[in-house]
Amino acid sequence: MKKCLNVGVVGLGRIARNHLGDLASFPEFFKIVAGADHDPERLNALCPKELENAAKYASLEEMLKHPGLDMVTIATRHPDHVPMALKILEAGKIAVVEKPTATSTAEFDTMLAAAARHPHKLFLRHNRRFEPAFVKVRELIGSGLIGEVQYIKLYRSVGCCRRNDWMTMPEFYGGLLTNWGPHLIDQALQLLESPVKDLWADIRRVISIGSGDDHFKIILKAGNGRLADIEVSGANALPGREMELIGSRGTIVFENGKLSARYLDPCVKLKKLKPHPENPPLRYGNFDEQLYFVNSEFELPKIDPSVLWKHLYDEAVNGIPSPLKLEEGREVVRITEEAFKFCGLDPAALIRR
Repeated sequence: MKKCLNVGVVGLGRIARNHLGDLASFPEFFKIVAGADHDPERLNALCPKELENAAKYASLEEMLKHPGLDMVTIATRHPDHVPMALKILEAGKIAVVEKPTATSTAEFDTMLAAAARHPHKLFLRHNRRFEPAFVKVRELIGSGLIGEVQYIKLYRSVGCCRRNDWMTMPEFYGGLLTNWGPHLIDQALQLLESPVKDLWADIRRVISIGSGDDHFKIILKAGNGRLADIEVSGANALPGREMELIGSRGTIVFENGKLSARYLDPCVKLKKLKPHPENPPLRYGNFDEQLYFVNSEFELPKIDPSVLWKHLYDEAVNGIPSPLKLEEGREVVRITEEAFKFCGLDPAALIRR
C-alpha cells in the first residue's frame, strides 16, 4: 500500500491556491490536513476549498505540532521562505520552498546545511521546469534539429499593470526578478547546458506603484558559447514571443501557444565554401548555394508542471532522485544575486521580516 503524505500549507494567499490545487490532483500521494496563516480572514472567510476539512492554525509553529504531519509547503512572503524551511526541517518534516527559494546564496547555503542533516526532505518548487513547451524544446535541441544552439531568448509578459501589492516592494524582496525571474533563469540554465561564465543585466521600474522592478533583462553567456537572453515585463503593452532559439541549422519559436520551427532539410549537406570578393547579386544571398528549409509545427507533450509533486513524492518516499537538484536551485539564486549586483542593487539589505 502506498504511503500517503499528510501535508500542511503555510500562507493561504494566491500562490497557495496553486499548491493546493496541484496537491489535490494527487490524492493517492498527498492528503491536505492543515493550513496556517496569520490573517484570520484567510483562515476562515477566504479559506481555499481544499482546506474545508483541514485543521487551521494561526502560525507555522502551531501547525508543526499537528499530529501525523509529514510535509509543509511554503507559500508565504519571500523573506519568510528560508527561515520557515529551517524550522520545518528541524521539526523532521519535509519542506517544499516556493520561489524565490532564498534571498541570497548565503541564505540558501543555510538550507543546504540543514538538508544535509535531513536528507530527502528539502524540495524547491521550480515547477516551470515541466512546462510542455519547455520539455519539447529540450527534446528538439537534443535531436539536433536546429544544429548547434547559439542563442536562446526567453520572454514573459505579466500584463501592463501598475501593480501595487507587497510583491512590488524591495523590503519584501519583491519585484519581477524575484517573482518570475527564478522560473526563466532555471529554464535558461537547463538550455545553456554549460556553466555561466559572464552576465549582463538591466533591472528597472517603469510603471509599478512600488519601487521594485517591473521590467528586467539578463543576458547569460555559458562556457560552451551559448547565449541566453531573459526578459520579463510588467510594462509591455505589446508582448512578444515566449521562446526563440537560434541554431546553426534553424530556429525554434514558441508563440501564442504554438511551437514551430524552420530548419534546414536534414538532407542538405553544407558545402565547404570560401568567401570571395565579387560584387554580390542584387538580392541578398549566397553565390554558390541553395538551401532548402522545412517548416514544422509540433504537438506539445501531455505533461503538466504539477508533475513536480510526483517527483517530490518519489524521492521522499521511494528514494528515486528528483530531476530538480538543490545545487541547481542555488545557481538560480546566485544568478539573481549577481544580476542585482551588476545593477548596483542590494534588495536583501532592505528586507523586512
